[in-house]
Amino acid sequence: SLALSSRVWRRILAVLSGLVVGCFKESPKEVWIYTSLYKDTIADIQPKLEADFPGVKFNFFQAGSEDIATRVNAEKLAGNTKVDILISSDRFWYEDLANQGALVPFKPTVADQIDASFKHAGGLYTAVSIPVMVLAYNTEALGTKAPPKGFSELADSKWKDAFTTGSPLESGTNFTTVAFLVEKYGWDFFKKLKDNNTLSQGGNSAVMRRLQTKEKPVGWVLLENMLRVQSTDQRLKTVIPSDGAVMHNNVLAIMKKEDAHPAVAKVADWFFGSKGQEAMIRSFMYSPITNSPDPVGAPSFKEIKEKAMPWSEEFVKKTVSARDKMKETYTEIMFK
Repeated sequence: SLALSSRVWRRILAVLSGLVVGCFKESPKEVWIYTSLYKDTIADIQPKLEADFPGVKFNFFQAGSEDIATRVNAEKLAGNTKVDILISSDRFWYEDLANQGALVPFKPTVADQIDASFKHAGGLYTAVSIPVMVLAYNTEALGTKAPPKGFSELADSKWKDAFTTGSPLESGTNFTTVAFLVEKYGWDFFKKLKDNNTLSQGGNSAVMRRLQTKEKPVGWVLLENMLRVQSTDQRLKTVIPSDGAVMHNNVLAIMKKEDAHPAVAKVADWFFGSKGQEAMIRSFMYSPITNSPDPVGAPSFKEIKEKAMPWSEEFVKKTVSARDKMKETYTEIMFK
């Protein structure tokens, strides 16, 4: 739609303006990491990176996946790409970057221990952690009503005015969830969610706020968000959907750029080593590396993977080609 395109261009032009005003000269001692990882995960990772790579200055730009994509696309248009390593959750955008020739081939040392479904066939990106989208509910807000067992149940009229999600226009994990559910149930499922007055806004943190304030009793949200509050808010409970949780890919890729720091590939590989993977698991995400421990309080990854909607090269390519149209269709159904 024209409105959607105008909004995207306004965001890109705003970033471009900032780049023009704040021109910089890249320091050969700097490594820039753009990531949608939560700030406490970055705070855990950064000092360990600095200790293992003395003399390298690490700069992080933290934002949602959609905002990261907007910033990188704007930098590319300005001819002034700043980022070295990308880590965020919109795998379809990484596939697009790979098709553009914007990424450097990179094979982690442990690549053979990572399932093929979690990485690019040509080695241009690899999942560094696996967030999982589940259902959640507030026991106080739900009262005596039984929680939903799966995603499909949310189309039932008994959940009218009761359900919330993040927006696929703002959140990479919410876009991926929509893509999988469209593949499984079609757009009629979302028309029924609209008929039920589903509130779709913000990202996973926004969904958590709505659950905790009892604005909505039920939502879909990342398991990691739920596990972070498992000891402090026992009103909130998790449901592993009977029709399969959605496995996400926090993807890591190296951006192609001139004068990149010579340590970039080693830094990227660090994230797949023991320190990097332990930090991901401490942040309540699953490791993509075979036989890794599960996050504290989480069901086994084997259990999740058995029922989860599967990733495939065909699904990725299909979604990449349809993503703009999917966002337009979602907007037309949910926001008009």
